[in-house]
Amino acid sequence: MKKILNITILILLLSSCQKLEENLQGSLVNDVFFRTESDLDAAVTAIYSRLVSDPWNGFGSTRVWVPLMGADDLTTLSGGNKQDFKEFDLFAGTSQNGAMRNSGWRIPYSVIYAANNVIGNYQKVSASDPENINKLVAQARFLRAFSYFWIVRIFGEIPLITTVEMDYNVDKSPVKDVYDLIIADLTYAKQHLPPSWQGAPGRPTVWSAKSLLAQVYLTMGGWPLKDEAKYALAASEAKDVIDHSPHDILPNFADIWPLSNENNKEIVWAIQFCSVEKCNSPYYMTHGGYTTMPSEESGWDDVFFELGFYKRFPEGIRKNGTFHTQFTNGVSFEQGSTKHPYIAKYRDGTEKGKPSYENDFMTSRNMNYLRFAEVLLIYAEAQAMADGAPNAEAYKAINRVRFRAGLNDLVPGLGKMPFRDSVVAERGWELAAEFSRWFDLVRTEKVETVKTLKDPLDMKIDVDITKKQYQSPIPDYDVLLNPKLAK
Repeated sequence: MKKILNITILILLLSSCQKLEENLQGSLVNDVFFRTESDLDAAVTAIYSRLVSDPWNGFGSTRVWVPLMGADDLTTLSGGNKQDFKEFDLFAGTSQNGAMRNSGWRIPYSVIYAANNVIGNYQKVSASDPENINKLVAQARFLRAFSYFWIVRIFGEIPLITTVEMDYNVDKSPVKDVYDLIIADLTYAKQHLPPSWQGAPGRPTVWSAKSLLAQVYLTMGGWPLKDEAKYALAASEAKDVIDHSPHDILPNFADIWPLSNENNKEIVWAIQFCSVEKCNSPYYMTHGGYTTMPSEESGWDDVFFELGFYKRFPEGIRKNGTFHTQFTNGVSFEQGSTKHPYIAKYRDGTEKGKPSYENDFMTSRNMNYLRFAEVLLIYAEAQAMADGAPNAEAYKAINRVRFRAGLNDLVPGLGKMPFRDSVVAERGWELAAEFSRWFDLVRTEKVETVKTLKDPLDMKIDVDITKKQYQSPIPDYDVLLNPKLAK
């Protein structure tokens, strides 16, 4: 199987997807298309394409961070052309925010519709290999679960759409109902996905499904559902991955990120990107590309680290591998235009026949979504929350992450909540700029603390933070189309 995103014709098929209200069925959903297993495989490949085929708003763009900017790790410039980022950074996000609508709402729903096309039509296929059909459907259900998990954490109550047919008047569903579907999809996925794929990077495995399910259960244990029974389930799924999967933590933190070492054993699931030679686009690149680079390197300064976060970050090799502090023109970030450090994790990578990344910025560097280090931290937190205190295995899990970072073992004998807070803090350091910090602050009800963590050079928050700001407003354009979404 060729790399998922190399099927150019499917990317072209999907590039016209512009709005949620459009009919996304297209030529993929009809009795003519769904005849053979090859047809079904092509339709599944098209789902992956929707994650990244929009270079400005897909999961390769920096705009996916917009609804997450309220966390204490990332910030932006105060300039007018950074308005989309700045609104959420200052807890003033509105329903008119274009980046929030496109990256937070439209793109995930387009993935959901493409997945529904497969899930609702696979029985039309004349199957010579039922097991292979199940694997294809499992991928569709994994990607649908991933997308719903993304949307429900951002918006809360949302339309729950599981059919191929479009319904522009659907009501919002309770958050629990959305999670019930996510669990059902991932349960099916872990039952039918293989432990590995031959020559097909980016396709989820049983270990990907179990890890994502552990992440889902951990989230359900916190705000808003506070279903504490889910902590034991999160611990169980994560422990199975730790004990039985081929994944492991890499000895050197810096080895996780190079283009030459992508899809390494620490990566449980990554969104794959198209190579420059095939796409010939400066936006199919290391995550964020120009948008996460300093103006001193011809970047756009859209997203960089908060200075307060940088100063609190524990010293050591992990800090060196997380922050880009010395620019290619010899200027340090303290003397730079923003006086803030930038993201180092996504810098590495050059393409064959291309200049160095610092000069060209174009690379097919993947976006790592699930790492084994996170699975270790999920287990540590979930076990302590489920059993009322951390056991030896929970300490071992977090200390494996801390050891690689060059830190001492966590102090022994902590109670449930101090240990949980230590794990959440460790997640902040380990997973900085990896789409987790905002969600962690929300589920642990710590968003209000962000206001007190600012450095004098960080933008100041002038509003009182309440739980109303834990979720983004549904885009106004979609509310206009369906007034039920305003309820």
